[in-house]
Amino acid sequence: MFKRVIVGLLIFVAILFGNSLTKLEYDMNIYEYLTSNDQLTDDEFQYLKDRGTLIYGADHNSPPLRYVNEHTLQYEGLSIDYISALSMELGVNIEFQPLMWSNALKQLRTGEIDLCDMYPSDERAKDYLFSNPIYYQRGAILVKKSNTAIQSVTDLEGKTISGNEGDFVFEYINQEFDHVTAVEASDLNEAIVLLTQGKVDAVLGDESVMNYLINKAQLKNDYIILNDYLYEREAVLAVQKGNDKLLRIFNKAINNLNKKQTMENINNKWFGSSPLITKGNANDKILLITRYVLILIALFVAGLYAWNIQLKREVLKQTNQLRVSKNELETVFNGLTHLMIVIDEDCQIVDGNKTFCEKYQLNHDQLYGKHCKDINGILGSQCHYCIIKETFNSKQTQTREIKNGTHIYKVSTYVLEQVKDMKQNILVMMEDVTDFKITEEKMLQSTKMAAIGQLAAGIAHEIRTPLGIIRNNLYYMKRSKDPEEQLESLDIIESSVARSNKIIDNLLNFSKLTDNEITKTNINDLIQNIALLNKKFFTSRKINLNISCPSDLIVDISAESFKHVMINLINNAVDAISNGGDLTIDVSIEADEMLVKVIDTGNGMSQQSLNKIFDPFYTTKEHGTGLGLYITYNEVQKMHGTIYATSTEEIGTTFNIVIPMEGYA
Repeated sequence: MFKRVIVGLLIFVAILFGNSLTKLEYDMNIYEYLTSNDQLTDDEFQYLKDRGTLIYGADHNSPPLRYVNEHTLQYEGLSIDYISALSMELGVNIEFQPLMWSNALKQLRTGEIDLCDMYPSDERAKDYLFSNPIYYQRGAILVKKSNTAIQSVTDLEGKTISGNEGDFVFEYINQEFDHVTAVEASDLNEAIVLLTQGKVDAVLGDESVMNYLINKAQLKNDYIILNDYLYEREAVLAVQKGNDKLLRIFNKAINNLNKKQTMENINNKWFGSSPLITKGNANDKILLITRYVLILIALFVAGLYAWNIQLKREVLKQTNQLRVSKNELETVFNGLTHLMIVIDEDCQIVDGNKTFCEKYQLNHDQLYGKHCKDINGILGSQCHYCIIKETFNSKQTQTREIKNGTHIYKVSTYVLEQVKDMKQNILVMMEDVTDFKITEEKMLQSTKMAAIGQLAAGIAHEIRTPLGIIRNNLYYMKRSKDPEEQLESLDIIESSVARSNKIIDNLLNFSKLTDNEITKTNINDLIQNIALLNKKFFTSRKINLNISCPSDLIVDISAESFKHVMINLINNAVDAISNGGDLTIDVSIEADEMLVKVIDTGNGMSQQSLNKIFDPFYTTKEHGTGLGLYITYNEVQKMHGTIYATSTEEIGTTFNIVIPMEGYA
């Protein structure tokens, strides 16, 4: 808002300055200067053509404005030059007619001549129309140097003066003075003769004309033009009352001549650099520029002061907002149950929340400046493996699980935006995930036991078969007396015991808690064992199992995690195949990665279900928990692998697992 006000004021001042400058130079405001159309219309061209030659009439003896040259008998002068320029600008012939001044006014009034230059006045406006200004003149006072009674305009009161008959000076005297005797002469030259004869006290008239005449008559030594002027007035072109169209034509031409600075050039021809008939605007320009420079300085100072006040208010506002934000952040920072500290690039603690301080029984001042490895080793005491160093080096968020005593902490680091000329800081957030880990293990074990429960019926059937064989052979041994038959029965009993023992070992292995230990594992044997436990389900649901896996594929892997992944995926496939079908397990090695595909020809899933299958507690089964695939996903993540599924309804589902290998034999 403040900036808009300042810009608005600057634009306003610029417009005022431009307006004053164009008014000074061209006697037009800036709007008139920019929007004026000074081209004659077709109608105005036709008007001039119909009028033919225009007649300019004026005083025959007012040099250097206009006069008849004694030698050439030509009508010459500054006004004549200007009318000639006007003639060329309009493209029309203007004829010059020198007259007595009073006769010129009379003939213009009656329409015998078309134009004349004069001073406008209210009295003359009754008979004439006036154009825009064409030049300026001062009303001057000529007196004898010895006449000390007249030193200024006011001294004319009670005196006798003379001037050109019909001149504006008489109208001015009648308006401004009560007791001045006026003597009208046929021209200024005659009026000056009256002054030299002592018949009048002063001569009044145009400064340029009187200056020219006293120089020519060599009266400079005895007579003087006073520095105190009657007036400075604009001279205009006058036309007959009612001739509005001709006046509009003249105004257009005058505007064009002003833009070309025609009168200034004519003035230089007659007077040199002395501005007798043009405004001496050099000083006016300086004053104008000075005035606006002072205005700009005043605006700048006022703006600076206002900006300073505004800035103070804004600083106070921002300070209050920062204080509120700081208090809010501190409240949030200290209210969090996570352990949180801010560490700089020198690994020194800059800040810590209330929970952290209470955990280590340190106040804020004791915590500040401590090296991170001095805080009971929670971040690790080996700097080369430190998560802090790793974060500063990579400039990226890091996450790591750190065990401290009986607790497990999930440590996450976040790079804070660096402030100029200050050290880089990072935020360290430590979350106690011990209970979560315990719960996760319990959930995993619970899911495994649920899977084992599903296998119980099949396992019981598998155990009863060798037990039945053992019972029958014991019966044969009791009845038979043949030692060879008894030995044969013993071999069968031993084989059946071994078979039962293997089934029980598999069951016990699957019930163990996952320890994430990396061991060399034969993938084919592991899958075959899982298939053996599910044999009854495959038979009862008419599922054809196809396993494609190299028999000697031994991989460094977390066997327990992989076993649990396969159990869940096989169980899901069995549930999906309701009335017979195929289940294919394909394992291959590509570019140091183990690729596992579990493909079933079951009911398949919709795209909506497919997008949610790894979400916890999401299930499409009537009695499902929604944790099987969630835990499967987490187990694959622990092995640094990826898992994704594709499915088509009524056709089947494929689970794809990619596990990077630490090495295989």
